[in-house]
Amino acid sequence: MKKFSFVAIIATLIVSLSLFTSCVSRLGAFTVISTKNIDWSRAAEYQRNNKRVDGEDICHIIIFIPTKMNITIEDAVDQALEKVPGAVALVDAVLRSKFFYIPYIYGQQAYIVEGSVLIDPKLASIDDAEETIYYQGYYDKNREFKISKIDQNVYA
Repeated sequence: MKKFSFVAIIATLIVSLSLFTSCVSRLGAFTVISTKNIDWSRAAEYQRNNKRVDGEDICHIIIFIPTKMNITIEDAVDQALEKVPGAVALVDAVLRSKFFYIPYIYGQQAYIVEGSVLIDPKLASIDDAEETIYYQGYYDKNREFKISKIDQNVYA
């Protein structure tokens, strides 16, 4: 009886480990990676943010049907760049590929990119200007149409 329970525990452990493992491969490291057009003549103006961000393009596999047809490195890089206003590139980036699949149940395939962000201050100032501006249109006494900027409290 002891031998049976020991074999059952080992079998359960092996099955559990095989079900909950995935394969992550490092595809490479990049000095600079970007999907945006970068004006290198203005490179001295760019600022490096030492906070690392990551982006992921993932495809879920349900039973044996993928939820999207292909995953791309470009989408992973775009997702990382969208997390920081004014970001134009990732510096010292690492690209990884992740895959796991439990046959006929569930699986995932993904590209993951992680790196420090290179920020264009001009784009960051445009992105930061997300304040809503309210305007009011009216006709004056001379029946001319006028537009004036109003405060949010007046608008509400």
